[in-house]
Amino acid sequence: MRPRILLSLCLLCGALVLSSCGGHADRKERTVRVVLEEGDGFTAPESVFDLPSGSDLSIRISPEEGWQVTGCDYEGALLETESEGQILLTLPGVRYTRTVQVHAQKNPYVIRCHLGREGSPDGKETVLEMTYPASHLRINTPAGSGQGLSPDEGKETDPRRIPLISGDGTALLCGWNTAPDGKGTKIGLGSRTEVSALEPLDLYADWRPFADASLFDYALTPGGGVRITGYDGAEKDLVLPAFIDGHPVTGIGERAFSGLSCASLVLPPTLREVGLYAFENASFSSLTFFDTLSSVTDYAFSGCKNLETIRIQAAKAPVWSGTYYDTFTDKTDRLRLLKDKKKILLFSGSSARFGYDCGRIDAAFPDYGVVNLGVFAYTNALPQLDLILHFAGEGDILVHSPEFDAASRQFCCTNAMDSAFFRMIESDYDLLSLLDYRDYGGLLSAYASFHREREGMQAGDYRISASSFDEDGHPVSDPSYNEYGDYVVPRPNAEGDTPIYDLPVDYTRGSFAKDRFIDPLNGVYRRFLDQGVTVYFDYAPRNREALSDQSTPEARRELDTWFRESLCVPVLEDIEDSLYPGRYLFGTDNHLSSEGVQIRTDRFLKALEAREKGGAE
Repeated sequence: MRPRILLSLCLLCGALVLSSCGGHADRKERTVRVVLEEGDGFTAPESVFDLPSGSDLSIRISPEEGWQVTGCDYEGALLETESEGQILLTLPGVRYTRTVQVHAQKNPYVIRCHLGREGSPDGKETVLEMTYPASHLRINTPAGSGQGLSPDEGKETDPRRIPLISGDGTALLCGWNTAPDGKGTKIGLGSRTEVSALEPLDLYADWRPFADASLFDYALTPGGGVRITGYDGAEKDLVLPAFIDGHPVTGIGERAFSGLSCASLVLPPTLREVGLYAFENASFSSLTFFDTLSSVTDYAFSGCKNLETIRIQAAKAPVWSGTYYDTFTDKTDRLRLLKDKKKILLFSGSSARFGYDCGRIDAAFPDYGVVNLGVFAYTNALPQLDLILHFAGEGDILVHSPEFDAASRQFCCTNAMDSAFFRMIESDYDLLSLLDYRDYGGLLSAYASFHREREGMQAGDYRISASSFDEDGHPVSDPSYNEYGDYVVPRPNAEGDTPIYDLPVDYTRGSFAKDRFIDPLNGVYRRFLDQGVTVYFDYAPRNREALSDQSTPEARRELDTWFRESLCVPVLEDIEDSLYPGRYLFGTDNHLSSEGVQIRTDRFLKALEAREKGGAE
């Protein structure tokens, strides 16, 4: 029988049974039985479980192809997605005999992947149909499986895998396109796209022919791979071969392509290392590589003044899915889908995730869509703001609330990239292609750090949603994020006002020099203003006891005056309104409790309504 998870809890045959004449009504059940009933959309290895009364029960469920397990009617049940798509169902504290039904639904989204003849080892037209749950506003395309990366790989093909190399070994899969002639929208392997629940989305494989292997000089490496040492060709769109003489191309030597001139460059998924100055003073505008590349620095592309666009194709499973980093792509999904509507954009670090009731803001400003874009303060705000600007437009409102404990990042004082940014875009690498590589420092080195961090981490799944977990990664029965991007898990007030961390922050004018902090931030703000966006500077919430001794009331007033005089945009709220008794914080010194969120939202709405509805300067 295919168990459906109706969990029927029965007393074991060996349990004590009350007799009609001498039983004791207060005797406790010692053992219970859980029975799973048949249902559609999933299977489980067992249908009957015996367990001590009051203990937890965990059951692994395998959703059928095209189905999603969505919940059950056992109060407090938890569903956690594991590797290979299995679901771990946990029933806490099973005490009494009862039945519980697990719910499954057919996935609403379908993507048809047209791999063409290239994607088949026998030269036949190949179309794979994939189904997806409604875990995100936009759906991830299939990533490359690595199939074809071994020259000894046989002709047997897993029909669900996406080959990276064509069946005849002459072409590389470089993403998807919405049009069969390649003139539609480009979408990266594993990146997100819009899919309608009403009809399937057709995606067409973008096959690119490898350059002739005879054009390359190479040396064999001790591991049996090939390191390219030179090139004698003139391809306009250069796709480096994955194999030369049967050996995988795993490295590129120093200055191997110095002075190269072409329009675009694609590195193969077999490649692991790019040497220093490998493409020194080369001229091309677009670089594509796969997330199998592990060792690369920006020095490899020193002097590449025309390199503007970088695309990463996914061939590895994500590891940050379901974490708070992964909320960035969810938030940009909402931002993208609201592109043609007026929007209120709330940007900061995690204090924004914990800081607003956007439903109330939406109700107060019904003509605007509201997006809470806060994720993580300790990564550079500059690329995030650049991406926000890409989807912002005339009539939008941006409220930026930089966190002072991460001021150098939050005030856009540097253009340096870091690995945390790549954690945030891991489930939509296409976001990177919207940035201009020339505007940033250390981007490829930051990617390499990100790659090292992923080594040894448990593989995840694009279908996992951050809203299925709390801030600490524990599964939750109700979504932890709402549609706006607010973190909505109930958070009690703290017992006292004492700071959580011994990290006092300076709220003094001397800590925000004009050349280091004000000028860079004004430069970013002016780009929004030039695009017709109204910008407000606001203060992030902070435990008022978590300030430095120098941050006296007088010093704070001086700082507030400094911002109002030197910033090119209005300051929205009074600095004192951002400082809260510690009891309204939760777990840190800038994450508000549920009650603190309501207090802040009251203050925020009062200030924004005064500005936007004519009440104040």
